[in-house]
Amino acid sequence: RCLFITKAAGSQGTQNGSISCVGVPAAVPSGIRAILAENLIATMLDLECASGSDQTFTHSDLRRVARTLMQFVPGTDFICSGYSAVPNYDNMFAGSNWDAEDYDDWNILQRDLKIEGGLQPVLEDDVVAIRRKAARALQGVFRELGLPEITDAEVEAATYAHGSKDMPKRNMVEDMKAAEEMMKRNVTGLDVAVALSKAGFDDVANAVFTLVKSRTAGDYLHTSAIFDENFHVVSAVNYPNGYAGPQTGYQISDERWDQIRSIRHAISPESI
Repeated sequence: RCLFITKAAGSQGTQNGSISCVGVPAAVPSGIRAILAENLIATMLDLECASGSDQTFTHSDLRRVARTLMQFVPGTDFICSGYSAVPNYDNMFAGSNWDAEDYDDWNILQRDLKIEGGLQPVLEDDVVAIRRKAARALQGVFRELGLPEITDAEVEAATYAHGSKDMPKRNMVEDMKAAEEMMKRNVTGLDVAVALSKAGFDDVANAVFTLVKSRTAGDYLHTSAIFDENFHVVSAVNYPNGYAGPQTGYQISDERWDQIRSIRHAISPESI
């Protein structure tokens, strides 16, 4: 009933699949099956289907994977309405069904089933370089906006930290005061882009500026929309699924399949 009302109201989609209330259907007989039915109805109504799989509902690894596979295998617009990029102990959303400690397993599941799940294997050196650059960029923004200093020691710690437990202590009172003062100054995304440019991160500044412009245009509000690496909007409007049976609809390209299947710890028979 709620999904039909959502469709009638003209919304392009809905988070469905019992997002933050997943503990309720997970506790009753056939509850997880009902979540799958809700996802299916949303898809049949041509609504964007962000199918949950985000908030934790069990300490059982088997149950949490089983709950996700029913969306992972057939595919939805967004298999996870949210996938935590931090360890579970840092997640303020009551913990996530999937988090940073599951990246390797998620990549293997994609490889096992030849499924586009949004992630890909990466090299450690590349990750270290990107994380260090991100920390330096944030350090520059804080400096240019007159916020409490981010020290070089914090930059180094953030480059290699697994979570907040690996970071130096900060003066939280001063940080909160600075955040309140920043709100009073009406600091915008444009101010952040300018600060990044002054700090020497022109490419990041351009990315933030482009994102702000894209938010103003609003094209990303189309059904099932994402930005590609060039901030072009890809959505159900300009890239419809068009599924009509096996080997139709979205198909993983050869280039993308090479990215997914090239896991770093795979052993080549020729090397044995």
